[in-house]
Amino acid sequence: MPSQLCLWKRLCVATGLLLSLTASHASDQPTRLQCQLFAGGEDYQFVFAPTPDPYQAKPIDLERFRFKGVISLIGDQIDYIKITVSYRSSGQALILQQVTYLPPFAKNQSLTGRQQIYSPDLGRELSYDCTVMDSP
Repeated sequence: MPSQLCLWKRLCVATGLLLSLTASHASDQPTRLQCQLFAGGEDYQFVFAPTPDPYQAKPIDLERFRFKGVISLIGDQIDYIKITVSYRSSGQALILQQVTYLPPFAKNQSLTGRQQIYSPDLGRELSYDCTVMDSP
């Protein structure tokens, strides 16, 4: 009987180690910002990766709208998520919305809710909804 108890203890310890290694590996996966956009009668989906330098993040051009999602990191932790929507008219960009989200972030749930933004001329519409996702 003592040998079976010892076997069960070893099995429990091995299972615990495996689970802790799996959990630590899952937490090392980079977080992504997944955004669904609708502009000009078209649906789009974009994924934004974390960056140590938010000024190097590339915006997305949709018709006259420009959409930029930034996940700013300090070390391996998210410092903030910033979304900027601007509108290009007469050669200049006009910022229509700029929002900063601070941690903690609920994963796999809508971060922004559905946002609807209208251009200053002609009432063009851009709507979006972004979610903080763990990478697979």
